[in-house]
Amino acid sequence: MKTERRKHHRFPVIKDLAEPIDIFLMDEPARDLPAVLTNLSAGGMSLMVFAHVSGDTRLKLVLNLPGLEGIELHGHVTWTSSKGDTTMLGVAFNHIPHDTVKCINHMAEHYQDCELKLSFGLKDVCFRQCSYWPLCEKTVKLKH
Repeated sequence: MKTERRKHHRFPVIKDLAEPIDIFLMDEPARDLPAVLTNLSAGGMSLMVFAHVSGDTRLKLVLNLPGLEGIELHGHVTWTSSKGDTTMLGVAFNHIPHDTVKCINHMAEHYQDCELKLSFGLKDVCFRQCSYWPLCEKTVKLKH
C-alpha cells in the first residue's frame, strides 16, 4: 500500500466537471493562462493547463470557489505531465493565509468523512452544513 506523504488531505473539485481558473506564470516568459482546477488541498492543487509549462515555474492564481472567493495564492509547479498541448500540473503553495488553510482543511475533512461513510454502505451521509456541499455532485446529496 502506498504511503501518503502529503500533509493535507486533497479533495476533488468537480462542480460542472472541474472549475476554470486563471493562473499567471511569473517566470520567463510571464503570461496568463486559463486552467482547470481538478483537486485542492491546503498545501497545493492540481491543474490542467492548455499549454506547455515546465517544472518549478512560479505562479500566482486567484481561487473563486464557494467559500473561497477571491483568495490570491502563490506557489510553484512541483510536477508536470504533458500530452500534446495540455499539461497537468502539481502545485505547492508557498504561502497560504491561516483562515484559508482552515477552510480548505474543513472541506477536505467533510469530503473524507463522506467517502468513508459511503464505503461502509451508509445511505444517510449528507448534511446541509457540510463545507464541501457547494462542490458536491454525489448522487446521495440531499435534493433540497
